[in-house]
Amino acid sequence: MTSIPVLIVDDEPLAREGLSLRLSDYQDISVLGCCRNATQAHNMMALNQPEVIFLDIEMPGQTGLEFAQQLREEGNPAKIVFVTAFREFALNAFDFQAFDYLLKPFSNERLKACIDKILSARDVTSVVRKHQKLDALLSRKTGNSIDSLIHSLEVSNYDDLHELQQIISLKSGSQWIRVKLDDIVWIEAAGDYMCVHTHSETHIIRKTLKQFEEELDSVHFPRVSRSAIINIAKLSTLTPNSNGEYVAQLGDDIQVKVGRKYKFSIDELKP
Repeated sequence: MTSIPVLIVDDEPLAREGLSLRLSDYQDISVLGCCRNATQAHNMMALNQPEVIFLDIEMPGQTGLEFAQQLREEGNPAKIVFVTAFREFALNAFDFQAFDYLLKPFSNERLKACIDKILSARDVTSVVRKHQKLDALLSRKTGNSIDSLIHSLEVSNYDDLHELQQIISLKSGSQWIRVKLDDIVWIEAAGDYMCVHTHSETHIIRKTLKQFEEELDSVHFPRVSRSAIINIAKLSTLTPNSNGEYVAQLGDDIQVKVGRKYKFSIDELKP
């Protein structure tokens, strides 16, 4: 894993140099630069985005608290570690969602505790991102979200992965049922419920259309209106009607309205 880029912002030259020297002892930390005020820091951040900012509070011009507030309003995700000689600023610092607070003069042990906290937070963030990436990949490849996949594994016995990729588990009333993805023709929103239509029956599911969108592969199950998702493999024709919308013919006897803004994405998916 790459080192964590940090920025030091302090109006005292010795404080900047001293903290930079102490941080150089940590191979997981990379100091992008040292700035004497908030304006200089903001300009440097336009070129290099730090993950952590060691920020003095009492500075001429814009204070550290004011700069932290500006960054939050801009949506900047950098973690703020306030560094100050004034204990009375501690409560204010945490009001500004400070990640940590170092009271000058701080010991090497206290700095190490701060660095360890930074590294742990990065590990957690990495795990969350990997979880999100895996969830998206599973949805594209199998039509199942991680939660759906875990539940399927808990309640079912599968002979192989191929079978797992073809099944979705749905809760109908108090029962969990397994439905083959290939059997689904379309999904229709009906108030607080979803109607999952197959060729032979309809399952009433307490779920939202957005949840189905997240769990199913949009390439195979695109949304065609505010209230419907179709199985693209069942689409035979797409015909315009008189009001500028379209009608998707699914098999011999099923027709589903397609909103105008969804029509182009359907055209791209048709074989």
